Amino acid sequence: MTKTVNSAFSPLLDPRRFFAETRDQCRHSTGLARMLLRARLAQLYRYSSLGLLWAVVPTLAITVGVTLSLHAPTQPTTPGEVPLQVHVAFGVVLMQTFVEAFNGQRSIFDLHLQLLQRMKFPLEAVVMAQIAESGFNLLAKLPVLLLVLVFFGVPLEAQMLLGLLACVPVLLAGIALGALAAPISALGKDIDRAMAFVPWLVFLATPVFYRTPEVGPWAWLQAINPLTALLDVARYLSYGGGSPHWSTFWVTLVALALCLLLSLVVCKLAPPRLAERLSA
Repeated sequence: MTKTVNSAFSPLLDPRRFFAETRDQCRHSTGLARMLLRARLAQLYRYSSLGLLWAVVPTLAITVGVTLSLHAPTQPTTPGEVPLQVHVAFGVVLMQTFVEAFNGQRSIFDLHLQLLQRMKFPLEAVVMAQIAESGFNLLAKLPVLLLVLVFFGVPLEAQMLLGLLACVPVLLAGIALGALAAPISALGKDIDRAMAFVPWLVFLATPVFYRTPEVGPWAWLQAINPLTALLDVARYLSYGGGSPHWSTFWVTLVALALCLLLSLVVCKLAPPRLAERLSA
């Protein structure tokens, strides 16, 4: 294990050492991350009558409510397309995954800053536990998507496994942006207040409740919207139909990898500075 030395100099002056220490901390923090995850899941579900079913019930209720409220034919009017209800159900579940992952990751300092400072708890354990919780939430939603496909008679094909795998970048996008916002969220309540309306603006700007337009100025906006590319590729690989913007999708994946790396650096450097600002 790499020896950690406290210094007044920025750890980024030696990037190789910085990432080596982070790698070693991740490897040695898996047990602590599992402990935090079990404690978090117990806190959320142990003392409720439905237990772990609460991980599925909200998504199921929202999906059923949205799909039943749509005044659209349950059979597609265009060959190769699925009913609008299926399209909307996938959009709702994926965007819900994105928002939950964002909120979970941005709250790591709100919930654990004292633990990180007073007990010298490794940040990597907190981050990995939160990522695991977000992954658990995504896995709990996947059966709802399968039920929607079966209910509307969409054939279940082998390529659906690729579609389920394509849901992971949506999850990672929420994690990366949430980690970048975590220090700001710990310093004030601005993001908390913004989350009351910003997700709805994102929902409206992304084809969640409507099909992706192919012509017009709104189609141009969707062509450069990274969330649109992520959602449309996941839908396309799950059941076909639509014309995803593959170029935007690949550019988004590269940007997402860089964003994840940047969020790691930000979270690693933030705790001492947050403690200083909050104690002032």
